[in-house]
Amino acid sequence: MSSGANTNVALGRKLIDELRQMGAQVPAEFIRVQDMLEACEKNALQVAANISDARREKSQLRLKGNETLLKEQNDLFDKISQTYKKLAQDDDWIKK
Repeated sequence: MSSGANTNVALGRKLIDELRQMGAQVPAEFIRVQDMLEACEKNALQVAANISDARREKSQLRLKGNETLLKEQNDLFDKISQTYKKLAQDDDWIKK
């Protein structure tokens, strides 16, 4: 996770943890989405670091790793979208 303790992603994890402590049932889909968002945030920080390092070193080598990270980001966003679509079609969830 990022070094910023108050990012939206970090606050999402905090909310899930607090709900669990209160005894609330947190849907597994929410936890999976939170895990994916944390992975996206980590990837985004690595992409930014690679760009920064490439500028300093005047080298394109660091940027080659970004292709993999960005593809992973795209895959994670697709999975997040699919998870929310699944929830939107779940009659039990909609009634809550």
